[in-house]
Amino acid sequence: MVTAGVVAEYNPFHLGHQWHLQETRRRGVTHIVAVMSGCYVQRGEPALWDKWVRTRAALLGGADLIIELPLPYACATAERFAWGAASLLHALGVVDVISFGCEAGNEEQLRICAKAIGDRRVLDAIPQELAGGITYAVARQRAAARFYGDQTAALLRQPNNILGAEYLLALERLGSAIDPLAIPRRGAAHDGQGAEDGFASASFLRQLYLQGRQQEAAPFLPPAGKALLDQAYGDGLCWQPELLERPLLTRLRSMSREEMAALPDLSEGLENRLYGAVRRSCTVNELLEELKTKRYSHARLRRLLMSAFLGIPKDFCRISPPYLRVLGFNERGLEILREAKKKASLPLSHSLAELERAGETAAAFAALEARSTDLYHLLTPSPRPCGLDYTHPVIRV
Repeated sequence: MVTAGVVAEYNPFHLGHQWHLQETRRRGVTHIVAVMSGCYVQRGEPALWDKWVRTRAALLGGADLIIELPLPYACATAERFAWGAASLLHALGVVDVISFGCEAGNEEQLRICAKAIGDRRVLDAIPQELAGGITYAVARQRAAARFYGDQTAALLRQPNNILGAEYLLALERLGSAIDPLAIPRRGAAHDGQGAEDGFASASFLRQLYLQGRQQEAAPFLPPAGKALLDQAYGDGLCWQPELLERPLLTRLRSMSREEMAALPDLSEGLENRLYGAVRRSCTVNELLEELKTKRYSHARLRRLLMSAFLGIPKDFCRISPPYLRVLGFNERGLEILREAKKKASLPLSHSLAELERAGETAAAFAALEARSTDLYHLLTPSPRPCGLDYTHPVIRV
């Protein structure tokens, strides 16, 4: 058995994801476990489909086992997102390689990128670059160029290269024996608003659904998965952005300056800017425009607002994951689980009720996950009751 780990949001699972899993198997992998974000994603917003719909679509599309990436990492910076996911794959005890799509498609180039972003000289140079009023990402690119040249800096401009490098750095810090398997991306670019070579970006596909043009997505989705997505959309179970507007602004207006200062990834007095902007804004877009500067990207600001809405504690993304939560599996996934039961270094179960009894940290993570899922299901046209994280059955395909 050769097992690959994959980190994904599958929002939604599309033909590019299916191709990636097929290509991973062509490299000699027999079993695939995906660490997948739950009901919220790294861009700082709810997933369009909930975790269970996306789990089933991924299993039908070629994944064997789905492990949930806890919320504090799923809605965090690339560094913390990668750290949480790599920690789970390492803790599973049975993963041989981590397979990821990237623009470079070359493990050696990514190793250099990982070395650069972990280099103390680069880290020390970043604050100097930030003084110019640029984003952290651009500051890191410029700092990396000083010591590793323009080619490495250029690679760090691509989002999937950045994530790939962060995976490698996280695995190195964990002392993990998991090897990288970099697969060149095909088709539309990350967040591309169109299709290329028969592949479309997840961002483009989400827009089609949000605009009621879901039939136009058919050429870019596996048929079985599309049937699931369409059913959830038709049943009113997909997130609708307008349903988040008032609850989010209500939460922000009720927060004190001190509560804002305790949010994750907030620094340099941004809480003062946030506090004032909240009081002047009547829509989320107005708020984002008030907050946006060359220093703070929209993605960072959206994560900040989502952290406020969901009540994500500041330091949770810096704590190692307390458990491995199974969302779904097929027959090959069951084989992975049998081996992992013998080798995993963290509690492993599909039951959140069981996992929350693993200790104080596990209980805190489980409570946050359950509360956030309850809120998610108020942001869809057909609200669902509380407690689904405890009552929804594990997905078996």
